[in-house]
Amino acid sequence: MVSIADCAREAFVYGYPTVDLYNILYKYVADVSSPEYKAPLNHIYNTRHVATPEDRAIVAPNCDTPYSYAWLDLRAEPVVLTIPAFEPHRYVSLMLSDAYTYIIGYVTPRTNGHAGGDFLVAGPDWSGETPSGIKRVFHSPTQLALAFYRTQVFDPDDLQAVWRIQDQFRVQPLSQYLGRLAPTPAPALQWVEPLDVRKEPTSMRFFGVLNWMLQFMPALEDEHDLRKTFATIGVKPWPGFAEPDEATHTTLVQGMQAGLQQMMAHLGQVKSSGELFGSRQFLGHNYLARAVGAMVGILGNSADEYLGIGYHGDSDGQPFDGSRAYRIKFTPDTMPPVRAFWSITVYDEAMLLYANPLKRYVINSSMAGDLAMDPDGGFTLYVQHESPGADKEINWLPVPQGSFNLTFRAYQPEAAILDFTYSAPPVVIVG
Repeated sequence: MVSIADCAREAFVYGYPTVDLYNILYKYVADVSSPEYKAPLNHIYNTRHVATPEDRAIVAPNCDTPYSYAWLDLRAEPVVLTIPAFEPHRYVSLMLSDAYTYIIGYVTPRTNGHAGGDFLVAGPDWSGETPSGIKRVFHSPTQLALAFYRTQVFDPDDLQAVWRIQDQFRVQPLSQYLGRLAPTPAPALQWVEPLDVRKEPTSMRFFGVLNWMLQFMPALEDEHDLRKTFATIGVKPWPGFAEPDEATHTTLVQGMQAGLQQMMAHLGQVKSSGELFGSRQFLGHNYLARAVGAMVGILGNSADEYLGIGYHGDSDGQPFDGSRAYRIKFTPDTMPPVRAFWSITVYDEAMLLYANPLKRYVINSSMAGDLAMDPDGGFTLYVQHESPGADKEINWLPVPQGSFNLTFRAYQPEAAILDFTYSAPPVVIVG
């Protein structure tokens, strides 16, 4: 028999991504007073700019692709998503995620070219025939899901082209798409207060939020026994969680703390983001990887679509410190081999964007042509808190004065990145 502490540890690791996802869902869909509010369920919201330091609901946002979001309620009927055709040189991605944060599937240049089309997303209770005109059906194992769009922007002058693409994204219930009467609507959701699990990792509200989400997450075929085990400590589909007695509370907290320690220990062993994000078929029962992925950058891409290729620290293996000055030297032979694009983004200690005078949070491949070039045809990036001088600011990536993080992204990486034969240029201390 599993002890209460061990059960709490397993439930914490299992449920961490879902509880963290609910925090985003609530702010984006339910709380109209939130500065992060986007749109109701089954409606799309297009962000008209790249992420800024004011965007704080999602950790480690990228600054290369303005996001669009459609949170899907699949209880009454499927939803049809429409993507327009777009230019061959542009990257436009639709990533579908379920309430576990497993990736259900993609519509990207890798999977669909640049032609666009109509795509159906169905919940666990739907078993209808594929309607005419639908390119592909995606089956979500949960009744709530997220359609997460990324549209590449090349420079500030390109934003209007991005908006034209975004304005053609469509989200329609299947009945509307087919011109038929809508089915009986599902009951209105009775939201619960969200939890910022990073700030309150041992709050009993964790289990209340998880229970609320489990109502819309039918047990997966091979997880019935696991769900029964969780139910012994009150973790089950239900819109709440009974406050335990003092002794049980203490034991549950101990289990949650052990789960967090297990996640932190696993993080230290992770070599790339490709280990943390993907479909259920890819991640299987590796709940620890799924939880760590949510902790460091929820809703990340699978390796085929995107891979983080650095950096965990400087060339000496030490954490980044904004009191030091760093350089990253790219030669013509060390450019990242990608089919789409690459970027290097600065985050503060909390994995949020760092506000700086230049309002520059990233350097990416679309900016490379504007950088000051070295005699060998490559370029050097100046990664530091203070300006490297007016003549070098074009290559300056400003960082906080204290601890900071760098994320090196490769979109649609080629084989040399996927098999780790490509090594990112090191971040070298120079002062």
